[in-house]
Amino acid sequence: MNEVTVSIRLIDGGFHEYTTGTAILEELRAFEQQGLSGKSLINNLISDDWGAPPTSVTISGKDEDGKDFVHSISYE
Repeated sequence: MNEVTVSIRLIDGGFHEYTTGTAILEELRAFEQQGLSGKSLINNLISDDWGAPPTSVTISGKDEDGKDFVHSISYE
């Protein structure tokens, strides 16, 4: 299984990072196909319960086919 890294930069200067499986890529694609972007995409994909809200989220790693990718989402 390929791992995906989710990096979250917070408005208060904080930073949070974790790894997860490639299933998050399927969710990302589905939400984007529904027209979600920015704040609504991040809130649906990761969480809508933030102490200090994020400024951006970057999802990176290798996809299901083993190809490198980096996907950045601004929280606007």
